[in-house]
Amino acid sequence: MSTPRLLDDWKYLHDFAHDEVKKHPRTVERWTKGPNGLPYAYLGNQKIIHIPSAREWLFGRMRNPNQRRTIEAA
Repeated sequence: MSTPRLLDDWKYLHDFAHDEVKKHPRTVERWTKGPNGLPYAYLGNQKIIHIPSAREWLFGRMRNPNQRRTIEAA
């Protein structure tokens, strides 16, 4: 049985953008800006993203459709 490594749940921003969310790294970089942005840390001079925290951040941004705009079946 192998022991988990410290950085198993982390990815560099570039890798996170391509592998996890299929977005351009500049888009993910914009997500990290602002007070409620995507959480990150630095490893050396590069941003790293904690995958479980990113998942929680994305789920927190989900919106339900406007109920008044739904079309009722006739």
